[in-house]
Amino acid sequence: MSDGILISALAGAGIAALYSTVAFVLGRVALRSSRQTFMMIVMGGMVARMLVALFILTLILVFAPIHKVAFLTGFFVVYLAGQTFEIVTLHRHQQAIARKGNATA
Repeated sequence: MSDGILISALAGAGIAALYSTVAFVLGRVALRSSRQTFMMIVMGGMVARMLVALFILTLILVFAPIHKVAFLTGFFVVYLAGQTFEIVTLHRHQQAIARKGNATA
C-alpha cells in the first residue's frame, strides 16, 4: 500500500473520529438535559455536524491531492462505527430511564 493511500485513509478516519467525538460530547450534554432540550440538542447537533462534515469533505475532495476512494473509505468506516456507538449509547440510556419508570410505578 502506498503512503498516499494510507495517509488519505487515516485523514478520512481522523475526520470521522472528530465527528464522532463531537457527537459523543453533545450526547453527554443532551443526556443531562430535559426531554425537550434533549431532542433539540441531539437533532440540532446532528444537522449541524452533518452540514459541517459535508462542507469539509467537499473541500477536501475538491482541493486536496488525496486518494479519494481511500479517504472516503476511511471516513465511512469510522463514521459508521461512531454512529453505531452513538445509537447504542442513547438506546441504553433510554432503556435505563424506562426501567426506572417501571420500577417506581
